[in-house]
Amino acid sequence: MQLSKIGAILLGISVIVACDKGEDYNYVKPGEYLPAYPGSYWDYSDGSRVRATDYELHSYRISTTSPDNSESCYVPVWDGKYLYKYSVYQQSTIYPMRKLLVGSGTSTWIVEENNNVKLKRHEVHLDSLEIPALDTVFYDVCQVTEYQEFFDFTDHWNLREYYAKNVGLLRVEVNNPYDTLDFVVQKELRAFYINN
Repeated sequence: MQLSKIGAILLGISVIVACDKGEDYNYVKPGEYLPAYPGSYWDYSDGSRVRATDYELHSYRISTTSPDNSESCYVPVWDGKYLYKYSVYQQSTIYPMRKLLVGSGTSTWIVEENNNVKLKRHEVHLDSLEIPALDTVFYDVCQVTEYQEFFDFTDHWNLREYYAKNVGLLRVEVNNPYDTLDFVVQKELRAFYINN
């Protein structure tokens, strides 16, 4: 009995030593508009639950013109994607990181390019957004609109997301930029837990 305890302790120490290779890696913390701390979750009206799992060591190819990878660091995994504050890694040779939002006011950026057409995102700050099903008004909200570069983002957009400070993604709306029909709410927050 005493030997099995000693064996278990020795096995535990050897696992710890084997995992610690003496390399120090940085941790990328999630941003305040997407607080994806491991253990956090968000439940939505479409029945989905988005989870933030553990931190994982990750690096990515910086660009197609360079064989170099980014520096390895620990990042949270949010909805199965590696999250670098407000950007997620995507399988794109031109834009390996997809910036979801900026979190600091009005800004426009490119997230993707297909057949020489750029897909852009535009962020504005809203004072508040009400989620009627939760009977809650969220304050300090970023509205992010995704659109094709040859369209005006105010009317002809594809996707609109709302992120609240210290909460995360509140609502996703989809729109067909080629017609005049109203947008559709794809999903809206119903419950959440931030493990911070």
